[in-house]
Amino acid sequence: MCTNCNHSDCANFIPIDVAKGICHANGDIVVQTDSPTCERFAPGMKCKFCSHLSEPDEKGMAICSGFAVESWAFAELGAKNCENFAAHA
Repeated sequence: MCTNCNHSDCANFIPIDVAKGICHANGDIVVQTDSPTCERFAPGMKCKFCSHLSEPDEKGMAICSGFAVESWAFAELGAKNCENFAAHA
């Protein structure tokens, strides 16, 4: 389970706007983006859930080794379109 995760980190969360969204796991229509996750939490596609990302520093920056050249990546960055995303086992 993810520590310090919120609904915006869940694969079941679909944002409506910056503050709220829909939870497809529970059917809840209005869920606050930054509220704690439920028992149906499933890690979404964010860099922080990728096995290629090193441990982020206190500002959330880390090294991505998923490509030929390592580069900096923000842990909260969405990785839906990343061709090398590999979820943690």
